[in-house]
Amino acid sequence: MNNGTASAVSRAYFKGTIASPGRSVPWLVETFNYSISGGLEPRESQSWSLAPNQFSDWGKVEPPKDAIFTVAVERLDGADYKPLFDAGSFTERDATRLTALETKYAQ
Repeated sequence: MNNGTASAVSRAYFKGTIASPGRSVPWLVETFNYSISGGLEPRESQSWSLAPNQFSDWGKVEPPKDAIFTVAVERLDGADYKPLFDAGSFTERDATRLTALETKYAQ
């Protein structure tokens, strides 16, 4: 993982998808997270080898050989363990801003 942010990252949250080309339904879509020992400073990179928990859905799926595993970052926590980025967060402020923009551009 490469930290392309301007802040240190203490934990990263991901959404992993296992899918086969030509299939509309993936074999598995699940989230996972990783606590980064010592954190990851801006512009630093680390390589991780993560193994699935055999008792979770990750350990139960048996995808075919043509399956592809893709990963998307869902959230990053900073050095203070508070979210720096959260793809799933839609705040009240965001809702107010969206309403204002919809009103402005709906005319």
